Amino acid sequence: MKLAATILLCVCHVQIASTQQCRQITVCDDEDTGGGRRRGEKGAIGAPGKSGAPGSKGSKGNKGDVGPRGIQGDSCALGSFETAIWEKLAELEKGQLPSSCLASSAYGRQLLRTGKEAFCDGGWTVFQRRFDGSVDFERNWDEYVAGFGNLDGEFWLGLDEIHNLTNGRGCRLRIDIWDFENDHAFAEYSSFSIEDESDKYRLHIGGYSGNAGNSMAYENHNNNNMRFTTKDSDNDIWSSNCATDNNGPNGGWWWRECGYSRLNSVWGSDGQTAGNIAWYHWKSNWNAVKATNMKFRCN
Repeated sequence: MKLAATILLCVCHVQIASTQQCRQITVCDDEDTGGGRRRGEKGAIGAPGKSGAPGSKGSKGNKGDVGPRGIQGDSCALGSFETAIWEKLAELEKGQLPSSCLASSAYGRQLLRTGKEAFCDGGWTVFQRRFDGSVDFERNWDEYVAGFGNLDGEFWLGLDEIHNLTNGRGCRLRIDIWDFENDHAFAEYSSFSIEDESDKYRLHIGGYSGNAGNSMAYENHNNNNMRFTTKDSDNDIWSSNCATDNNGPNGGWWWRECGYSRLNSVWGSDGQTAGNIAWYHWKSNWNAVKATNMKFRCN
């Protein structure tokens, strides 16, 4: 039959000498191609075999050339951001600090929320202290405004700080004085505050009590409602400057027509001298005062 004639069987016998066995490979064409044969379609790819063992490590290659230098980047300084951080930390620290010595029963230096140190005396804020003449109180206006001296010794706290701590807060004032025989007296005032620099730190004081006498309010020499005067800023109502008149210098004070109290005058032991530290109504004389301590306590 023709159909049978078109079926071609190819048999290849490969004789293996050692085994005398044969492998038979058969390729079948199902179509007559006119005397030729056409290969059938390629079968699907089989599954991959197992990986072989890794090869040995190759030798290290030569070092490459150095590349070109890169462009320098911007500085990493924090600038204003860093400043803001420190300012915030300072604010947090101040929040933990007392607003005045009233919040502290301690005796000694205390950093306040205003950022300035004060000397606290059991709830009182000391703003003037003198006892040995080691600090010169013959100062100009700017120095009395800013303060001077040493909190551990003689000092003046500063008019600006006194205003900041007393204005509108219901404060009272205590003044302690000692003479060169170590006798002691005091004067207290139930109300005390001062205005700011625009009003020349005008004094408000009243309600005296104590045993030193009221040398802050004697007749026409009343210091209440008076502006502060220094050698270079005359704000009293006397015909000349009370800070330099009457055998001065007399330091800075709330003068009216000079008057009977001058606790910032020249330190010294000379008696009956108008230029010395004095509180006239204590012993009804101008005998020199050796030590003074002025302090306030606010609500």
